[in-house]
Amino acid sequence: MGKSQRAKGAGGEREWCDMLKVVGVAAKRALGQARDGGGDVPAPPYCWEVKRRARVSIYEHMDQAAAATPQYPGCTVPALAIRADNREWLIVMRATDVLPLLYSKDSLL
Repeated sequence: MGKSQRAKGAGGEREWCDMLKVVGVAAKRALGQARDGGGDVPAPPYCWEVKRRARVSIYEHMDQAAAATPQYPGCTVPALAIRADNREWLIVMRATDVLPLLYSKDSLL
């Protein structure tokens, strides 16, 4: 991976942390995570894998998030935040993780 791709990825992680902070989540990038195979932004209960690319491989990246999740205390749900060039941020989660959130009696939706 070249320097520009690493810079784009790090910028995406910072941008995602800023979005989480707007909704009251104290999010920080997990520095050194690429070397250690960890997630990009652990913010319990979610372990965020952040991708800022022209194209994404959703299942490959979700597998990466799922593998990293147990490494962070309090993180139980792998999640993927993705943004393609000139597009808005999207969130990808496993249906088994998100359906209880959407349809619980306490859901805001």
